[in-house]
Amino acid sequence: MIIQPRLRNWISRGIAATINLAHRGVERTSLSTVEVQQCARALSSLQQDGFVQLDSISPSTIEEIMAYLSDKDLILPNGRCVSLKQVPANARMASYSLECALNCRAIVELINHPSVLSLAERYLGCRPTLSSLAVRWSFPANSGSVDTQLFHRDPDDWRFIKFFVYLTDVDLDSGPHIFVSKSHKTAGRLRERPYPLDEIEGQYGKDSVMTIMGPAGTCFAADTYGIHRGAVPSKRPRLILQAQYSLLPVFSFHYDPIAVSPESGVDAYINRLLLAASPAP
Repeated sequence: MIIQPRLRNWISRGIAATINLAHRGVERTSLSTVEVQQCARALSSLQQDGFVQLDSISPSTIEEIMAYLSDKDLILPNGRCVSLKQVPANARMASYSLECALNCRAIVELINHPSVLSLAERYLGCRPTLSSLAVRWSFPANSGSVDTQLFHRDPDDWRFIKFFVYLTDVDLDSGPHIFVSKSHKTAGRLRERPYPLDEIEGQYGKDSVMTIMGPAGTCFAADTYGIHRGAVPSKRPRLILQAQYSLLPVFSFHYDPIAVSPESGVDAYINRLLLAASPAP
């Protein structure tokens, strides 16, 4: 309901200050000198443009994740569970369960990497909350875009960023993420509806529409209050990992933290919505 950027920023700063007050004395994420410099550059780009491309994830980490997922079932939009080979020809999307994703050591380590958490902390202005995680396939389709494949804004919190990793190679034919540069600084709509491309180009210019492509391991962060979409794959499917870091929980979500094995050893506050705390001995 509140779409004015200045008012949203004012409320965000107030919430961040309250969180900082509650966590006085808690050390910020520790980084090396080089990592601090890299984080500062990434933060500047994120603040200015609304997205930033980060260092690629190592091939060994991508291989570990893909090997783990190779025999795991997917959940179709209708709730049916199938293997990747059993996905219907008309399926547009399918996701691995949250429990499946959280039981992958490499995924948990990746979304809790100090450089990722540090960027989120500095962008939000306080300790971040990991408020969502998804590992999702998008499949080729001949028909038009649906849902998140249309240009839209995410209204999940007053301030938040999402961390994305391509787990498969992504080019123009395999559904790249598209982001409208600097649109995170502008007002949204009282009633959300898709943004037509001609309207976007008229307001922000054609050069503002950025298509993010790259091999498996390509990594980027974005403030998805800015206008964006995942393009429809035309020839090859796309598998993407996305994690959201916000000030607060997403109040439209029902959280039921999951106990994973082996114990993750990650920050309990940041992960509290998704990972259950270990019982006291």
